[in-house]
Amino acid sequence: MPFKKIIPLLSLALLPWFGTAQDLPEGGEDTFTKEDVRRYREELKNRNLFFEANKAKITGSNEQALNLFEETVKADPQNDAAWYELAQLYFMKKDGPAALESARKAYDLQPSNTWYAITLASLYSNFGQPAEAQKIYKTLVQQHPGNNEYALELANTWLQMDKPAEAVKIYDQLEQHLGVSEELSMRKHRIYLATGKPKKALEELERLARENAWDSRILSMLAEFYLVQGKTNEALLTYNKIREIDPENPYINISLADFHRQQGNIEKATEYLKTGFANPYLDSDTKIQVMLSYYSQVKDYPGIEDDVTELTRIMSEVHPNEPRALMLRGEILMGQEEYKEAAVLFRKVNELDPGKYQIWENLLRIEALLDNYDSLAVESERAIALFPMQPMPYYFNGFASYMLKRYPEAIASLRKGVKLIASEPRLSADFYGMIGDANHAAGNDAEAFEAYESALKIVPDYALVLNNYAYYLSLKGENLAKASEMAGKAIAIEPANASYLDTYAWVLYKQGDYSGALEYIEKAMQVNTEDSATLLEHYGDILYRLNRTEEARTAWQKAAEAGEGSELLGKKIKDGKLYE
Repeated sequence: MPFKKIIPLLSLALLPWFGTAQDLPEGGEDTFTKEDVRRYREELKNRNLFFEANKAKITGSNEQALNLFEETVKADPQNDAAWYELAQLYFMKKDGPAALESARKAYDLQPSNTWYAITLASLYSNFGQPAEAQKIYKTLVQQHPGNNEYALELANTWLQMDKPAEAVKIYDQLEQHLGVSEELSMRKHRIYLATGKPKKALEELERLARENAWDSRILSMLAEFYLVQGKTNEALLTYNKIREIDPENPYINISLADFHRQQGNIEKATEYLKTGFANPYLDSDTKIQVMLSYYSQVKDYPGIEDDVTELTRIMSEVHPNEPRALMLRGEILMGQEEYKEAAVLFRKVNELDPGKYQIWENLLRIEALLDNYDSLAVESERAIALFPMQPMPYYFNGFASYMLKRYPEAIASLRKGVKLIASEPRLSADFYGMIGDANHAAGNDAEAFEAYESALKIVPDYALVLNNYAYYLSLKGENLAKASEMAGKAIAIEPANASYLDTYAWVLYKQGDYSGALEYIEKAMQVNTEDSATLLEHYGDILYRLNRTEEARTAWQKAAEAGEGSELLGKKIKDGKLYE
């Protein structure tokens, strides 16, 4: 409602109610008839009702406002402002027919009111009556010939009525006054495309580009449309023009890369892609999206890995403080087993944005692969502090502590972590297997065997746990039948694993089957390409039991040369005898 209509209502609403004399205008009260007094009081009542309705609307009480406005128009059907307010309230309630009827009444009472006209026309358009909306917009265009918005809305009614040519006529008329503009040209361009006139659609873009010869964005639209139309030469000329007028344009080299990709020239496309990635004005997120899109459309070709690696290198150097650029580079290097360089990048990401869990896990995996146990212990503790509900940092912390021979700390971390695993059986088995190893190293054999049992209940064919459990039973000389069964199962799963073959040989040795033990220890030595002190010492022990004492002594000597054997190895070599 126009503001000028509210002021007298406010002043009337504040008049005190002191009886009949105060209800009427001061002076000349004796000249009023009873009918005059009645009409005046009725008018005052309606005005106050309208004021209360507006107050309810302003305070957000829309339902109350709607009821009060309905009372207002019931008492005074000529109140155009009340009908207008009702139209808006009904529209908010999604009551289209009531909104349309109320707006129509407001407009009929005051057809010269522009707001009423626009509201009614908009409702007609919204509710599928473009011909009725068109009548109003035609009137508005005549009344306000300089208002281009009314002309554009009139054009929209022609489009709703499926008469695009009439809409184009209006755009042409506007263009005569305003000149060539992107808005009008693109409206016509879209109409020509929708009506199957690609030639005229192209002409509109070309005309727009001629009028904006230094606007690289418009030229880019033209180049892309040339490609759609199969006019590759024109597209390339347009792209090159963009490079001339706007050499720092962050997107032009990307567009040229895509152009050459579509032409099948991957080498040329990659050159432009690298140039585009070297542009600091193209943000790193866009570059990542470009890479994902580009390589999703390119089949594998010789050198693709080198190109991807080079693009991530360029991106990480141009954006040294952008976490996503460094993350992508790190993941590429990690996939190529360039662990040291990847670790440097992941540490930088953690400095810039420590809240990315996957980067922490990647870094911990790398530290474990590089045997950096001191760093692994420290960084896993930081990861636990940041992500206390993620199990893997506890695993890596337990692993690092185990390798550093801090067995109680290892067991504590692993037992905390295993409680956080929801539904990953293999991961739970990993934890219990490591708990078993740490407990055995700490001398807690009962706890170790209990942990191994837990792991095997979850994953019965877990070869590593089967092997370790069997080996530690054989060392104690306990439950050798079970140890033999588990060791046999482990080598059935991984028949070329030297460690598992050695375990099975040693279990057979403990059972007194020295010939069988010799068969499997020799298989282990064939698989293992490097001399192992443990394997060689076991080999010597088995040979000694088979009365091949000289060969046994030779094997023990080789074991000593290969590394650290058992505490009794030196004595075996010195005396040429077996000690257990």
